Amino acid sequence: SSTLRRALVLPETEYERILEPAGAVPANHRNAVEPADAHGSTRVAAFRCEDGFFRCNNTLQCIEQSKNCNGFPDCDDGSDELECDDDVGRNYYDHYFRKRPAAVNDQLPYTPCSWNDANNTCKCRGTDVLCEYKGLTALPSALASDNVTLLDLTGNAFVELNMNVFQRFPKLSTLVLRHCSIERIEPVKTANSIDALHLDQNELTLLPDEFFPPGTLLRILVLSGNRINRLGRRNFVNLEFLEELDLKDNRIDSLTKDVLVPLTNLRTLYLNNNRLRKLVPGMIPQLVTLQTLSLAKNHIDTIDVFALDLPSLEHLYLSENLLTVIRNDTFGNLTNLVGLHFTEFRHCKAALHVRVCEPKGDGISSNRHLLDNPVLRASVWIMAAVGIVGNLLVLFGRYMVGSRSSQAHAEHSLYLRHLAASDLLMGVYLGIIATADIIFRGEYLTHDEEWRMSSICAFSGFLSTLSCQSSTLLLTLVTWDRLVSVTRPLYQRSSSKTRVILRLAVLWGVATAAAVAPLSATEYFGPHFYGSNGVCLSVHIHDPYAMGWEYSAGLFILVNTVSLLFIGISYLRMLQAIRVSRNETRNTLNCREKVVARRFAIIVATDCVCWMPVIVVKLVALAGR
Repeated sequence: SSTLRRALVLPETEYERILEPAGAVPANHRNAVEPADAHGSTRVAAFRCEDGFFRCNNTLQCIEQSKNCNGFPDCDDGSDELECDDDVGRNYYDHYFRKRPAAVNDQLPYTPCSWNDANNTCKCRGTDVLCEYKGLTALPSALASDNVTLLDLTGNAFVELNMNVFQRFPKLSTLVLRHCSIERIEPVKTANSIDALHLDQNELTLLPDEFFPPGTLLRILVLSGNRINRLGRRNFVNLEFLEELDLKDNRIDSLTKDVLVPLTNLRTLYLNNNRLRKLVPGMIPQLVTLQTLSLAKNHIDTIDVFALDLPSLEHLYLSENLLTVIRNDTFGNLTNLVGLHFTEFRHCKAALHVRVCEPKGDGISSNRHLLDNPVLRASVWIMAAVGIVGNLLVLFGRYMVGSRSSQAHAEHSLYLRHLAASDLLMGVYLGIIATADIIFRGEYLTHDEEWRMSSICAFSGFLSTLSCQSSTLLLTLVTWDRLVSVTRPLYQRSSSKTRVILRLAVLWGVATAAAVAPLSATEYFGPHFYGSNGVCLSVHIHDPYAMGWEYSAGLFILVNTVSLLFIGISYLRMLQAIRVSRNETRNTLNCREKVVARRFAIIVATDCVCWMPVIVVKLVALAGR
């Protein structure tokens, strides 16, 4: 997933348009230039850019959302690439791999601990005491306490922890109790000097009420990696100075409205990788200091309007949830939001007032273009033209040849005509996609949902699937026919045209059924199987486990792999037969059959080169790479 880049916080006036009705602002304008005054200076009156555009600092340009912090200056003054270093984003990803709190003093030498006895091998380093993985079940009574500022007890066993034993450390600032198998914890009775408390990777399921007493100065509380499934309204009372709360990797499925209310100075809240299902108003209270909120990797499928009323929020993480619909006013109250991270770029439509929204595309489409890459765009037009014009010429030419050819050659020509018709369908599909790209050029995000849910997209997906499957089955049938001709030249085959037509009818029936199935069995495939991506393909690379994924995997992996293996092995046998025939005194394989075998070998090899990457990419997608 893409890393958010730090975005410039725009002045308050930049966001006044968020709650205004659409169309109230002139397109691409935020300021208007007035005539120069007597001193020659130019006065700039207030004007607006339309939704999704942002004003350059020193010019009258309006730059699209996707061009901010994209690595290339689009503003004449380069302001769209200013302040793009994402310190908050880096901190967000760094918290997954927190350094040991004691690592800040790793450059200092270790010194003997005067209180160590034969059973204790703790290390001392300045005012740090490191007792990691020493098999302790209780705090050593001899441990010196007057000057200790950091105590690391990682990897010991304190199943039931009494926090009051640390009162004898008057200067203790950082307490680390990671991986200590803690199941129950006693609340703190008297306020102490602890600034950061690390209780991650334990066995906690509940927190005590009034965990901390009045006067607590705690700034950082890490509770990640426990088994907490419920939080009470009094768990975080007296923590008005807390700035960071880490609750990731727990089992929290809901939050009552008053759980987080006491945290009046909270700046960073990690709730990622829990079991939250829905965000409703009040669940996340209006914390005026909150700047970073991570709700990634939950089961959230609904965000109610006004559920996120956080005026100072700058970075919001919602990736890897179950969101399918986001209303345009969902983020209307987040007026200071400057960075937003989704799993799919199309959700950025609901946050056009956010300067940096990630991801900017899915590798094929972007929020500006259906076909984002110019090379891809040109290639689609070229292949559409070649596919339509070239296959029409093949159909016409083969029709003329077939009318005056022998029975054997007519059968061969019929197969080629049907193969050309199959490839013609792909050309039509590419032409539709290329045309849609032109229609939506520069504003694709606005039309994305409408396009993917349209009947034209569904028809395009039908054409592509029909073309792919009929082409593969035709090549398999032709290969089998050529294999019999080359390896058994004396075999007397029936020359009935009815037999050939019946084969082709069955083949097209199977291919059509495979293409129609996603349009009919909506309970299994979902209402818009072909509309899961902007190019209406059923290969489903970006969301490999969407509804109907077994069908997609079976079609593009199982069927095509079996067909390609059969085709490859068959042509190896044919080439071997041709070589053997050359060495025989009486050559029973005529020149026409040799030429036909070579021609089809080229056709099949070309199709194999095209299909193998699709099979590999589909396998990689299913493997989660």
